[in-house]
Amino acid sequence: MILEKVVLNNFRNYKLGTFDLDKRSTLLVGPNAIGKTSIVEAIYLLSTADSFRSGKIDEMISFENEISRVSGRLSELGDTKDSDFETIEILLNKGVISGKRTQKRLYTVNSAKKRRKDFVGKFLCVVFRPEDMRLIEGSKTRRRNFIDESLSVLDWQYDRSLKMYEEAHLKKNKLLWQIKEGLVPKTTLKYWNLTILKHGQYLQTMRQKFLDSFAEVDFPLRFRVEYVPSIISQERQDEYESREIASGHSLIGPHKDDFIVHLKDHLHQQTVPDFDVAIYGSRGQQRMAVLWLKVCQLKYLEKVSNQKALLLLDDIFSELDAQMREKVIGLLYERQSIITSADVLVKEELKKYIGEIKILDLNQSHHETKF
Repeated sequence: MILEKVVLNNFRNYKLGTFDLDKRSTLLVGPNAIGKTSIVEAIYLLSTADSFRSGKIDEMISFENEISRVSGRLSELGDTKDSDFETIEILLNKGVISGKRTQKRLYTVNSAKKRRKDFVGKFLCVVFRPEDMRLIEGSKTRRRNFIDESLSVLDWQYDRSLKMYEEAHLKKNKLLWQIKEGLVPKTTLKYWNLTILKHGQYLQTMRQKFLDSFAEVDFPLRFRVEYVPSIISQERQDEYESREIASGHSLIGPHKDDFIVHLKDHLHQQTVPDFDVAIYGSRGQQRMAVLWLKVCQLKYLEKVSNQKALLLLDDIFSELDAQMREKVIGLLYERQSIITSADVLVKEELKKYIGEIKILDLNQSHHETKF
């Protein structure tokens, strides 16, 4: 699907913003803090129903407003008739509309209300931001989020299991503390352990399949990924029960999963084994590993969905060296892309490699902001 237009109403810094996008590549140019990332966030929200910045609704609704809307117009080829358009919209609110409590996110497709699971994935997108450069050497949570975001958008069961697991994990932690304090018996853990086991095993099975798919991706450097799960099983739950009660929180399960990216040194292929990029890799090798992960994510989504994903590059070129820039630009040929930059010279570089590109200068008055 092609995203032809995105409209922001009372979203972040935009009172009203309307942006017509090219079916190939669109460059959003403007100084820092003008709202480039907000546009990228809105597009990502339409695809996944989540924000990569913050899941808090109140932060996405512009100041002194109660409701925000983000809408998009989709078509198959980007040049179809009006009757072939599909309009998708997310309404964000603070939980109360006209004095009545309501869901904080409401979804519509062509003005018809939809459940979240029927809304997500109308079009696919992969976002690449400067913050992603910390994916390799950053926290386990960052790497788990990378996996969960990739799987949740295409697998409704995974998304549901993730939410059920997280809820059960919180409930169990509360009970473990109460058991430790002698307030409730150990038997209260049984139901939550069964819930954690059921959904945790599904999460780990799908995470393994996702990471296994990376071996099929062609890339200039020879990376591989090693899944490091905190295995959840009945036997391990029994084994760790006393230690969990003593500590007052869960010690095993998908909430502790991680993965390691390894690199084979091509200069010493026969004598030196591959190494953990986070520990032994150079800064350049770590950044290339992040790019590899993003390419793997992109290829996985496209293979499973059998459709091209929209590529969102948010002010990333300032973070890349020449080799990485060339690799990223190569991804633009086959799919729609939205690129943001504060550097006007980026447009000349992109034109040189990919030809025509639509330029939206955010300094101009084709939209209204709250500045």
